[in-house]
Amino acid sequence: MRAACFVLLASLALGVSANLSCYQCTSNEHPTCSVNDEGALESFKKSCDPLSDGSLKGTAAIGCRKITQNVEGVQSVVRECAYSGNNVDGLKKTGNHGIQLYYYQCQNEQTGTPCNSVGAMSSLFSVLTLIAIYLLQ
Repeated sequence: MRAACFVLLASLALGVSANLSCYQCTSNEHPTCSVNDEGALESFKKSCDPLSDGSLKGTAAIGCRKITQNVEGVQSVVRECAYSGNNVDGLKKTGNHGIQLYYYQCQNEQTGTPCNSVGAMSSLFSVLTLIAIYLLQ
C-alpha cells in the first residue's frame, strides 16, 4: 500500500512537471511581451523542454520566470522557463552602473496555464512537499 501511494504521488508530480508551460518572449523583440495580460501573451505560451546543453543538461523546468530589467534607462521584460532557483516576487538585483533587474519566479497553479503573466504559487510545490513528507516518515 505504501509503495502504491508513493508511485501515485511520484507520477502526479512528474505529470505536472512534464506538462509545464510558460510564456517565453522578450519585449525587445515583441513589445506585447511586456503586457501583464494572459490573453495578449497567449501566442508566447510554450512547453518547457528539459535543457539540452550546459551544466544543467537534462534538467526539467521547475517553474516560470519573469524578469523586468532597466539597462541604462531602457526598460524590457523577459519571460522564460525556470530551471533553478526559488519562488521570488520582485527580487531586486543590480549590476554595474545603470543596470537593475527584478526577478519574479513562480510555479504554475494549473497544468497548461503559465504563471509568469503576473505571478503565482503552484500545486507542484505542494505535491513535492507531500512526497518529501511521505519519504521522511
